[in-house]
Amino acid sequence: MFLSPPSLAALLVLLPAIVSAAIFPPDTKVKMLDPKGFRKAMRSNRTSVVAFVAPWCGHCQRMAPEYSKAAENLSPLIPFYAVDCDAESNKRLCGEQGVQGFPTLKVFPRGSQAPPESYDSGERTSGHLIRWASRSVPNKVKLLPQIHDIPAWLEKRSDLPRVILLNKDKKFPLLWQVLSNNYWKKMAFGHHTDPDGAFAVSLGFPATVEGKTSKVIVYPAGSSVPVLYEGMTKYDPLTKFFRSILDGSADFLQTSPEQPVRDEL
Repeated sequence: MFLSPPSLAALLVLLPAIVSAAIFPPDTKVKMLDPKGFRKAMRSNRTSVVAFVAPWCGHCQRMAPEYSKAAENLSPLIPFYAVDCDAESNKRLCGEQGVQGFPTLKVFPRGSQAPPESYDSGERTSGHLIRWASRSVPNKVKLLPQIHDIPAWLEKRSDLPRVILLNKDKKFPLLWQVLSNNYWKKMAFGHHTDPDGAFAVSLGFPATVEGKTSKVIVYPAGSSVPVLYEGMTKYDPLTKFFRSILDGSADFLQTSPEQPVRDEL
C-alpha cells in the first residue's frame, strides 16, 4: 500500500507508541506514561515502579513479560508504569531521571516526596521484581501487640482518624502497609493480633464477620467511639471508604457520635 506524505508523517509520529505498546502483552497492567502522566503519578503518595525502556532494546523485550507478570500480581496495590525513552517527547524526562541504559527500573516509594531507588539486581524475573517492589513500600503501621497498648496509641494520634486492622496473624498484609503509606500524615494505621476476636468483642462487635476474624476498626479524629467497617477488605473499597472519612462524607460521620455505627459500601 502506498502512503501519501501526510499519512506517512502521521504513521511516523505514532510508530514509537505502537512499537512501545507492543513490548508488553495486550492485556498488561503496565501503563505507558508521557511526561504529563509521569508528573500526575508522582503527585500521588503511592509507591510505584517505573521502567524506562526503548522498543528496540532486546533486554527490554525479554523483561517485558516478567514485568507484566509482576504488575498483574501487585495490581492494584503497587502500580507499574513504563516510559518509552525513544519517543522524542519523553527524552527530556528520561534525561532528568538519569537514564543511561535500558531498561532502567526505579521504584518511587512515595511519589515525588521521596528519592527513587534503582533496581540493581541482575535478574529481572517477576518474583524478583515483586519482592523488590513490595519491600520498597514504606511501613507506617503501628504494631499494637497487647490490648493495653491500644488506648495510649489512640490518645497519642487522636488528631487523625485512626484505623486498626484486627486479624489472627502476627503480621499484617501488604495491603495494609500500602494503605498506611498512601494515607501517611492523613490517617494513623495500627495492627493488633486478635485471633479469637476478644478485642472486637470488648468493643461490642462480633468476634467474627461472615466467618472471618479479620476486621477494620475506625476511630474518627478526636473521638473514642469505634466504628466497625463491614465492607470488603480489598484495596478499592477500603480506599473509597477512607476517602469518605477524609472528605467528611462517610455515613457514620453524619450520625450521633454517641453510638457505634457500621458502615456498608
